[in-house]
Amino acid sequence: MNTRFIKQILALLLMLALVVPAVAFAEPATVELKLGVKEQYQIVGSTIPGAEGKTLRYASSNKKVATVSSSGVITAKKKGSVGIAVGYDTTVLAVFQVTVLAAPKKVTLSEKKLLISKDDTKQLVATLPKKTASAIAFASSDPAVATVDALGNVKGVGSGKAVITATTFNKKTAKCTVYVMAGPAPTSMALNVEAVTLYVNEKFQVKPTLNEGSDTLYAYTTKNKKIATVSSDGLITAKKKGATTITVTTHNGLSKTVNVTVKAKLTDVYGALTSSQSNFLKYAKKLKLKKDNDPEFKGVMYYNSQLALIMDEDSCQVDLIPATKPKYSLQGIDMGMTLDEAKVKLTAYGWKEAGKTTVDGVDVYAFAREDDAKRGIAISTDDGKTIGGIVAVLKF
Repeated sequence: MNTRFIKQILALLLMLALVVPAVAFAEPATVELKLGVKEQYQIVGSTIPGAEGKTLRYASSNKKVATVSSSGVITAKKKGSVGIAVGYDTTVLAVFQVTVLAAPKKVTLSEKKLLISKDDTKQLVATLPKKTASAIAFASSDPAVATVDALGNVKGVGSGKAVITATTFNKKTAKCTVYVMAGPAPTSMALNVEAVTLYVNEKFQVKPTLNEGSDTLYAYTTKNKKIATVSSDGLITAKKKGATTITVTTHNGLSKTVNVTVKAKLTDVYGALTSSQSNFLKYAKKLKLKKDNDPEFKGVMYYNSQLALIMDEDSCQVDLIPATKPKYSLQGIDMGMTLDEAKVKLTAYGWKEAGKTTVDGVDVYAFAREDDAKRGIAISTDDGKTIGGIVAVLKF
């Protein structure tokens, strides 16, 4: 029996299988398949029941919609529906019901960024535009960090970053960046502050901590960007007078909030502590301060009702003078603020408490920076709670 006649018989059997399923032949397996125009699909004979040891033949009921080669490669030609029969001699083993749709112009993934712990698995779902079709091939840029299977299931293998790419048959792609945590997902999270008061343009660093051994990447969001913004690493910037909430979220859904109150702008005079006396003098001139000799400090003092800049041969000093409505702040702290609030802000700016002393019944707290031993800040408080004076010194 020649090949042409076999194909004709297969085509006839295909039509019988489609139109009269109750014919006296063994009912063939039915496979539904969607392809994009010009997409190809390889029929694997070993997956078809009854094909063992047989020389398979293939036939298309409509070659204008899709053809099939002698090796079982289906090629989609134009939009429509077609049946592809697979069998041997006069036996049809399977019928591929093929729907040919337009080739996709794009593909999207359910996530653009994915955070998972080692050994965890999450699925990425690829979506095509309506009335289009394509097989999707998934690949990982670094299988040592994350693997992905044919269904888009991503598994964390080792800590680091990998990019998962989904590709259509016509080379349209979508990508997802996967971060695999070094440790297990956290079970608890704490922040360095629950509430903070800032002045316009002031900044504050939110610092989360996790239960020991766990790991995550944080997402920071703000309820009102007009009041305060927050960077991807948790740096809050006060924008406008008002109140808002900053939320910190771990990759597995733990979240904490910081209540942010923004007040009218104060001038931060920390910039007066510069590395040169000439810059110090420029700052005093910029603030239009009065000049006077200061015999107590054996230097020159530049001052107004709320601020004193004092310079001698070896150092420069900033002294905030108590006032009902402060005009100046020093690293975000000012008179009238509580000691606890000041400590939180100084810690956020990298200062560490260096000791406490009592002078004439007044408690004085010292703060220093590890990266600059020549800079120091002292806070005084009469009642142990409210700031009564702030001094910062730079030694040359």
